[in-house]
Order: sequence, then structure tokens, then C-alpha cells
Amino acid sequence: MAIAPKRAVMDFVGYAIDKGLVNTNTGGGWRSAALKILEDFGDEDDLAGIDVPSEVLRYNNRHPGVLSPDSLNQYQKRVITILAEFTKWQNSPTTYKGVLRGPVSVKSDSAKKDGKKPVLKQLPAPETSAVAAEPPQHRLSAVTESSLMMPFPLRPNFLVQIIVPRDMTKDEASRLCTFISALGQDPQMVNQ
Repeated sequence: MAIAPKRAVMDFVGYAIDKGLVNTNTGGGWRSAALKILEDFGDEDDLAGIDVPSEVLRYNNRHPGVLSPDSLNQYQKRVITILAEFTKWQNSPTTYKGVLRGPVSVKSDSAKKDGKKPVLKQLPAPETSAVAAEPPQHRLSAVTESSLMMPFPLRPNFLVQIIVPRDMTKDEASRLCTFISALGQDPQMVNQ
């Protein structure tokens, strides 16, 4: 993704709604998700390459219980879609077509010629690259006032998520470390 200041991304959402490139309700959902999930970013902060699932976790940790897990998942998908659509528009503003609204019904030409009642054909919905380009989704669990969800990037493409009590003691942390250590496998044993 090229440089994507938050201000430009938010302006794009408004532009897409105003020009009919996205349904008004969809655009409103995009805007709502972006305002919440990207609240820590300033107008000139670059959003290129951000880790959206981690931003969703940060939002949820700052505002535990405000959004349900399903809402968090939807907001994550919306922000990913916004960034993908912004990139498409930025790369080719003259050919950008907007978000397709799904299947369209058209009248059959043969029905017009015979004088019969028009028959409607259902056209298949085209696949969009925004959906195909989405990274694997991380399912989020509920966080309460007494618990905190902590992400930990274990590998480049693997984010561990753990829910711990907000008042976890050192003894409990030590027991948890022992448990996690028992899960690990010796690399030499795995390859045999």
C-alpha cells in the first residue's frame, strides 16, 4: 500500500458515499468502524501496513465490553475493506468502480422479442479482490472489567491471544509460564 494518511482514508470514505461508489449504509458502517478502531491514529498518521487485528484488540482492551465479539469481527472486516478499497482507488482513480453491490437482475432479451412476460436472470456476484486479499481473521473473545486480552506476535504470521485477569499475581504468571512452556516441543523431536 502506498502512503495512506488517516485523513485521506476517511476523506475517501466520504467521497465513496457521496459519489455512490458504496451504499450509504455500508459507507456509514465503514466510517463508524474506522472512527472506533483507528481512534489512536492522528489525521496525518500513515495507515499503510497497519495490523488491523492488533488494532481491534487494542480498541477492545481500552473499551472492554463496549462491542460484542461479533461487532468487533465486523469492524475488523470493515477496516480491512476500507484500506483495500482506498488502495485500489489510490492506485487507479480513473478506473475505480467502487464496491459492487452484489447480484443484479436483468431482463432477458429473448422475452422482449417474443412479446412474452420478461424473465429475470440472476447474475452471479463477482468476486472482489478486497475479500480475497483479507488476512486470516482472528476470532475475538469477550473481555470483561476483570479480564484483559493480550496479543503476542509469536511468529510473523501467527498472533497468540491470551486472556488474563487484570490483577494477575506473579505466582499466577509463573504458573501460566510453566504451562505454556510444557506446550512447546523440541524442534529436533518435531522433525523426526
